[in-house]
Amino acid sequence: MSTLRGAIKAKARPRIEPGFAVAAIIIAALLILFILAPVLAVLLRSFGVGTGELTFQYYAQFFQSASYFRAFINSISAGLISTSIIIMISIPFALYVTRSKSMLSKVYRGIGLLPLVAPPFIFSLALIILFGRRGVVTDWINSITGLEISIYGFWGVVIAQVLGYFPVAYMMIESSLRSINPTVENASQDLGASQMKTIRSVTLPLAGTAILKAGLIVFVMALADFSNPLIIGGGESFLASDAFLLVTGRQNLEMAAVLGVFLIMPSLLVFLFQTYLLKDHETASTNNSSAQNNPLNSKVKSFVFSISTLMVLFISLMFIMVILGAFVQIIGINNTFTLSHFSDQSGWNFLWNSVVVSFFAALIASGLGILQGYLSVRKNIPAKKFLEFIALFGLAVPGTVMGIGYVLIFNGPPLFLTGTVLLLVLNMAFRKIGVGLESGISNLQQIDKSMEEASSDLGAGPYRTIWRVVVPLLTPAFMAGFVYTFMTAMVSVSSVIFLISPGNNLAAAYILNLADQAAIGRASAMSFILILIVLACMGLLKFIEKRSKLSV
Repeated sequence: MSTLRGAIKAKARPRIEPGFAVAAIIIAALLILFILAPVLAVLLRSFGVGTGELTFQYYAQFFQSASYFRAFINSISAGLISTSIIIMISIPFALYVTRSKSMLSKVYRGIGLLPLVAPPFIFSLALIILFGRRGVVTDWINSITGLEISIYGFWGVVIAQVLGYFPVAYMMIESSLRSINPTVENASQDLGASQMKTIRSVTLPLAGTAILKAGLIVFVMALADFSNPLIIGGGESFLASDAFLLVTGRQNLEMAAVLGVFLIMPSLLVFLFQTYLLKDHETASTNNSSAQNNPLNSKVKSFVFSISTLMVLFISLMFIMVILGAFVQIIGINNTFTLSHFSDQSGWNFLWNSVVVSFFAALIASGLGILQGYLSVRKNIPAKKFLEFIALFGLAVPGTVMGIGYVLIFNGPPLFLTGTVLLLVLNMAFRKIGVGLESGISNLQQIDKSMEEASSDLGAGPYRTIWRVVVPLLTPAFMAGFVYTFMTAMVSVSSVIFLISPGNNLAAAYILNLADQAAIGRASAMSFILILIVLACMGLLKFIEKRSKLSV
């Protein structure tokens, strides 16, 4: 009987080879150290742990201080307003792109995605060029009407967030609209409903989950926005930027941790909601047929085209301003052509630092992520769901919180790493390891396990099988994760700005500093180069997708 129980137990838990068991333990330790521990450190420091006393005084101080409470209200309000505007624009934009076959719609789609290749604060820079105190439009309006306008403040932050985070919501809604079976809409119209009523009653409800997901993600991103309030906030308090100033200006890690807790709570709730409640509520009607989406009638098309055109023009104008700002002396004041802004040697050095750090971060994130995916799917390691949760949670943690957490953990013994390139690499790598994990799991689920079994039957050991069979099959997933992580790491700033040192600065953080000091020309020039690099990466990503047929 005991033998039978033993056999059943052995069958229920397949043996894991020692090498894979060691790899699983190492990955688990790294995930806990570089993702979970920093978040816990922020939570504990907000209660005074590490200062010699356990106290609630920092939370009491938060609610008693008008400045901190205003930061909370401003962040929530900006997040809600930005999200509402973005969703209202994204739906007609996605309808126009998915329901139109013209070349213009493809151009609109490309321009709509352009903000993804730029640092998150580039629109603040462009808005200052146009509407700053000596902006092009500001001077023009002042010369005609005598009025003085200012883009600095709460609404400047909202506009910058709308432009910067629009592509995130647009991509999700567009993908959902493309997946809707057009026969459902045809049936509605055959029963006498107008196209506008069909969109309201059929199309949007079917895309409701994607719209909700898009809204939640954009809200969390806007809430955790760090750079735009710093550049264009005009002194208004926001949670993320105030937390940064508390760390760098006042060395007040306890209050910064409290602000971090208020940043991470919405992110955690949204992550749990999406991961466990919305996961199985995808579009009810999937387009598996070859039928094309319904074209829009002239009335609806005019409406969505007008909104899409305004958005495209605004995005294009922002990028044009940054490019012009890079090639003239002082845009709007002295428009003489110059290349002097590109002669900033410090900028080139920091750009090279960004390339090196992003390269190694992408290598680690995609490599470890895919290895974790292999261990989860093929080796049934213990606590694999918990480890997957930690890896994916790294994507949801606001950069500001992660940055504060790293300062708390790695700014003293036994792991004194603050200011080193290694810590920058590890920070970026483990914030993006979830991308490699998802890519690896998705790819492995499409690969028939019989190929590995055939290799074993022919006498190859488990390590030889993974090297000769699995690794070549996962190469497209690795490359996709690598390019995506490299691209996003190049423009990342909210977390690494806590960890850089004078000799190890990065391009995005340097551009942010230039913009904050109103060095518009040099900031524009560096942004232009950074955009070109990220555009090249996107081109490589599309090439990989086309060759491997892997959806990233």
